[in-house]
Amino acid sequence: MVGWAVPRLGGLYVIAIVLTAQPPNRLAAQQVAPNRSATYLFPTDVRDARAIWVNPAGLGVAREASVYAEVGVGDPGSRGRLRQINAGFNSRGLSLGYQRDILDNGVRGTTLRLGLAGGAQGLAAGFDIARYSGNGVNATGWDIGVSYVAFSQLTVGAVAANLGQPIVRGLRQQFTFIPGVTWHPGPVRALAVSTDARMTRDSIESYAFGLAWRTTSTSSRWPVEIIARLDTDKGLRRGAFALGLSIGGENRFGAVASAPGDVSRIDALSVYGLVSREASTRRR
Repeated sequence: MVGWAVPRLGGLYVIAIVLTAQPPNRLAAQQVAPNRSATYLFPTDVRDARAIWVNPAGLGVAREASVYAEVGVGDPGSRGRLRQINAGFNSRGLSLGYQRDILDNGVRGTTLRLGLAGGAQGLAAGFDIARYSGNGVNATGWDIGVSYVAFSQLTVGAVAANLGQPIVRGLRQQFTFIPGVTWHPGPVRALAVSTDARMTRDSIESYAFGLAWRTTSTSSRWPVEIIARLDTDKGLRRGAFALGLSIGGENRFGAVASAPGDVSRIDALSVYGLVSREASTRRR
């Protein structure tokens, strides 16, 4: 999938409780379920192991090592069903991601991604190879991503996803270009504004807009982040909502809930854990 480098998070690690719904183009055919990380992260705001699903350039933004795992349930409640299990790690730009989907009618799907990225002086670039397998599936695709910290308050980037346009259970994964930006308003460094667009060869498919606020105190043991996201189609009609709460330090635990555009119900819920360590420069 796609992802993007991030603005500096100042060492904050958080739990995300996110209400997310996806625009119609992402819901096309349950045969190819999006990774849960991609439903609440922007291409310019992820720098840990989850970046392999969002923007591989994010793997090279920081010299860090991280491991995460996430479990998703569809239609949470008495009729809930396990729908997705995913996990991954990143070690200074070398990353591996695993996704297992439990679809309808006994269909099972597995996606493996191997990513590599690097960066220096605010510029990061990376790529990943995606291998799809499962019921009657044997396909391979590529993603390439870049990001650049233009200045301390602004991060821009782009992703070229589904290179090779693999066919997964009869559905061709269209080549998609995703530009995005994250901006921290000068007077309010705790606030971040993000946006991205998904474009195919034919047209713009969808837009996403987001706000994030995080505590800036370095003395707090439990930093807090609040996330809000809106996904729309190309006509700016509501396709998805996201609302999140994050808490944590280097060890992060979270929950993510999804709802359709009309917010008539919660259609998915996932929980995840993330452990991350960033390299520090030591004097001898």
